[in-house]
Amino acid sequence: MRRRIAAAIGSAALVGATAFGFAQSATAAEAGPQATHFWLFQHDNYGGSSKNFSGDDRDLSDTFWNGTTSRVDNGASSMKNQTSRDVVLYQNVGCSGDNYFARANSVDGDFSNNGFDNRASCVDFR
Repeated sequence: MRRRIAAAIGSAALVGATAFGFAQSATAAEAGPQATHFWLFQHDNYGGSSKNFSGDDRDLSDTFWNGTTSRVDNGASSMKNQTSRDVVLYQNVGCSGDNYFARANSVDGDFSNNGFDNRASCVDFR
């Protein structure tokens, strides 16, 4: 009898939460750790090593590709911006010089067509 009462209370709570919007399901992209990051990739088409950013990094010379001892500085060839913010990549440490603009929620599989292949030294969130 106690089990039935507990099950009925649990079901009623779930129905109530759903009706009021308290219980929501998230898509894999919304729930995953990558959902709020800007990603740089070592090679075209998101290949090779990667590095994710959730904020500014004004000096990529001391930033390494995930799981490696190779520096990100002047080594990026593609990107995925999975944030709601624009991101600017700069040619020089400290965020100066030529730049590349990545709109919020955008991708670019090849920096070559923008003249920015292997030139990023600074990540600046806007």
